[in-house]
Amino acid sequence: MVVLDPPGHSSMATVTHHVSTAYGREANVRRVGCLPEAAGTEHAVLRRLLGAPPAGHGARYAPHTVVCGLLARGPLVLAIDDAQWCDEGTLRFIDELMRSSHHETLTVLLHLPRGVPTPAAAAFHELATRDYCTVVDPGSPRPAGTTAPASEDVAELARREPRLLAVARAAAALHSTEPDLVGALAGLPSQTADRLLEEAGTRGLLPGPLPAHGTRLLWDTLSESERQRWYAQAAEILNDAAAPVEQVADLLLEQSRLDRPWMRTVLREAAAASRHHRPAAAVAYLTRLHAADTEDASVRLDLAEALVDIDPSAARGHLAHLADAPSGTVDRPVREHAAGLLRLVALMLHESPDGPAALGTLLRRTAAGGPDVPPAGPGARGTGTTAAAAGPSSSTPVPATPLSATARDLTRPTEHLLLAARALRTALTADGHEAREAAVADARRVIWSGRPHTAWAVVAAARVLTLADDTATALDHLQRIVADSAEREELWAESHAASVRAQVLVEAGRAAEAAEAAAAASRLAEAEGTTGGGPLATIALVRALVARGDLDRAQEALRRIDGRRLDDCVWEHHHHLTALALFERGRGRPEQALRLLERCGASLDAAGVRNPVLTLWWLHSTELLMLLDRPGDAARRAEHGQELAERWLTPRSMGLGLLARGMAAGPRDRVELFTESARVLAQSSDRHAHALAELHLGKELLRRSDRGAQPRLRAALATAARCGLVTVADEARRALRSAADRHAPAALSQAERPVAELAAAGKSNRAIADSLCLTARTVEYHLTNVYRKLGVTGRAGLTKWFAAHRSQPASARAPGGVS
Repeated sequence: MVVLDPPGHSSMATVTHHVSTAYGREANVRRVGCLPEAAGTEHAVLRRLLGAPPAGHGARYAPHTVVCGLLARGPLVLAIDDAQWCDEGTLRFIDELMRSSHHETLTVLLHLPRGVPTPAAAAFHELATRDYCTVVDPGSPRPAGTTAPASEDVAELARREPRLLAVARAAAALHSTEPDLVGALAGLPSQTADRLLEEAGTRGLLPGPLPAHGTRLLWDTLSESERQRWYAQAAEILNDAAAPVEQVADLLLEQSRLDRPWMRTVLREAAAASRHHRPAAAVAYLTRLHAADTEDASVRLDLAEALVDIDPSAARGHLAHLADAPSGTVDRPVREHAAGLLRLVALMLHESPDGPAALGTLLRRTAAGGPDVPPAGPGARGTGTTAAAAGPSSSTPVPATPLSATARDLTRPTEHLLLAARALRTALTADGHEAREAAVADARRVIWSGRPHTAWAVVAAARVLTLADDTATALDHLQRIVADSAEREELWAESHAASVRAQVLVEAGRAAEAAEAAAAASRLAEAEGTTGGGPLATIALVRALVARGDLDRAQEALRRIDGRRLDDCVWEHHHHLTALALFERGRGRPEQALRLLERCGASLDAAGVRNPVLTLWWLHSTELLMLLDRPGDAARRAEHGQELAERWLTPRSMGLGLLARGMAAGPRDRVELFTESARVLAQSSDRHAHALAELHLGKELLRRSDRGAQPRLRAALATAARCGLVTVADEARRALRSAADRHAPAALSQAERPVAELAAAGKSNRAIADSLCLTARTVEYHLTNVYRKLGVTGRAGLTKWFAAHRSQPASARAPGGVS
């Protein structure tokens, strides 16, 4: 609503209070005033209103996330005073938000004093013409020309004009002003209803721009049972009129009793219809059904499945009730399915370990309890398809039991979860080329199979694809899950996918994007109070900040994880140890960093994780061992990394293995190993590793005074700068300066060098021309090239350069004296 006020007066407080109380329950009100000096700053008001980040890549994503989080907790009112100074970016965000949130309990108020210049922002005029926008009179929170009824007015209206009140109540109950429907509910002919609807709108008896619950005064003179009777009749009329089933079900949510068979049928159909595009609504319908009959196991199971991506903790409670139900009270297929899904939900909530051994046990237990294990993926062969052994104690293969047609209808969501769990287990154990192909095949089946499935399954599949060096596909699907989950109000899923996406960006070496994505994911997890991302977003933020050289902020982020128990979480625990190690190295404490990395490697080995690219602990420790002058240990660590890489043949793993071997190799072999590493890593998704390979190769060539060093160092600098890898870029710049210092004198031609020396000695262009028998124009030409090659400006810079390089400028020579 646009609220117009006379100069010097503001009714925004009154309007805001009326709107917030009209929802029938406490609303969250956020109110800010616009400032003239910030009118031209993009998203200035939005940042103050929602705490959104500055304009950039996440400027649109983060505000939508915040709004979704606020709406999940209840009605929301956004109030903006002096909107004539509101910036264009904020207004366009509001327009986009209102057009996509028509089902939400959201109201936006824009205060505009009369007499001020008309807002110049084109977005304001576009917004004001939208159907959802209404101009409100300053004296009343109703559209201009109407008055809001007080409770005593309603009582008087019921006595004097009962038909008008009946039409208003019918319109409010139906959320419609269709004369035929309103007349049917009010018991009046449609022509009469049409006339009375127009009068009701004029007299302010219809909702107008206010939320649906803003008409609660219409019901004040009715008892609760009478009000429910109105809503029940409205639902029945809409149902008979073939209205959308969800519209009918929304009215049934108001009923304290579902005493007619058709009501439960409608709620079931509405839950099924909204399950995939409005899961939060499906949860509301199923919750109402469950409250009506807590013994209905099928409703409880449907409710648990709908809650998995929204609130897995609540889903766990329903699943535990079904899984533990006494024999005979719940059908065995339902009980077994609930038990299998319960184990997977415990995995999602980090209440059970997620290492290869634990995943193998979960898959075998589910197979033993019922036909929940999915069939083998395409191209799978024998036991290698199901997953390799996680360790000596878990070598039994997971059976690949096909689903029966009946069981498939019941367990298909669980099928996707188990397929993703199997892909993860196979990828973590990394038992050769066939295992990698099987893991990727399972992951792709999960991603491309379509719904129904849970976000956890797709995120797990994306993790497998990342390990398999298909980061582009993984990031694409993770971004889709984040956006889809935000739109569907799946709070846990959105937080979980956003955190994993940030981690994948870190592993791809895209530090700038990773830092922004991790910060947004951390804010999302904190705002929602969910465990979807857990500490993973913070760990990703630490890694990105270390890569960017921002160690102080990295230390602040690490403090947020202190005291968290992560031992049972393969991903969080080992990425945390790696982040700590890289932070310690950045602080100049290599011994502490090495101890953390070796602890990480020992823990991964104990957990049965053999995938070489999960944390790269072996690569980082190889470099540290060389730094600590332990070449023998470094060589053995590099060989261990190479063995791991050969178990998981991807360009990234093989390139990293070559890079580690190059770090630990003798001077004779380094160039060859670094050259091959850079070539292979150029084909991978890991930009950080590729930049490192180019950097090491350039520095090695520089040690040999090879002129090929500079192109390699420039390639490392370009990649690092593009990806925000500040520490790598800084090291490449230092090496390039060293290369320039070493090779610059030789880079001057035989004609340029004497000109440069005489200019550095203070000779004028004319004197140099006379000494060398050149024209003044030729001298100027040579000096321009000299300045460019040496990176100096003017004679003073040239003199300093020769002094720094201990090269004595030539004194004035007689004509023809140049040798």
